[in-house]
Amino acid sequence: MTKGRRVLKIAIDGPAGSGKSTVAREVSRRLEITYLDTGAMYRAITLKVILENIELNDLEDLEGMLEETEIRLGEDRKIYLDGVDVTAEIRQPHVNEMVSPVSCISAVRRHLVAMQQTIADQSNGIIMEGRDIASRVMPDADFKFYLDATIEERAKRRCKEQLEKGIILSLPEVSAEIKNRDNIDSHREDSPLTIVEDAIVVDTTGMTIVEVVDRIIEVINEGMR
Repeated sequence: MTKGRRVLKIAIDGPAGSGKSTVAREVSRRLEITYLDTGAMYRAITLKVILENIELNDLEDLEGMLEETEIRLGEDRKIYLDGVDVTAEIRQPHVNEMVSPVSCISAVRRHLVAMQQTIADQSNGIIMEGRDIASRVMPDADFKFYLDATIEERAKRRCKEQLEKGIILSLPEVSAEIKNRDNIDSHREDSPLTIVEDAIVVDTTGMTIVEVVDRIIEVINEGMR
């Protein structure tokens, strides 16, 4: 971040496939501030739930696992679960299928929100993306954005991302998965996906990543004048 500027907190929310991660990474690079992918943290916990065969209704085992779990985000944007690099594994289909149900559990959200808030408080500037950043994790953010796009557009993006990782999925399959995730994320009792009143909504349908990033940077620069 440029010397002399105030510490920035930027929140980006939005549904699956809206471009949050890619946009947030590029904004963080341009502004030279920390980037935090909260979704990766939920994916890491989901992976551990799968690996340890923990029942989602077994709160005692779940809370015990959370207390014993270490999640570390590397400077290379890799994610480490208990010291093991799981960057690729947390993007696999079996994790995709479980991440929303796991993320709905209040104990999981409380644990990770506390971690995310600590990271934000200790940073010299941060851009954080997820589904409850502006509403719960950083309600005091200087700038709040909500990225959205049509389901068709989001499904195409997700298919392309998965194909680049060697995972082949059909467009109807991905569309159905996204619709299901939207429904779960928007209707969960604890911190549902929502648009806060002071968020700037950006419909990224038909927009390139550069165009979305430019729009966000423009808003931030205007707000800091």
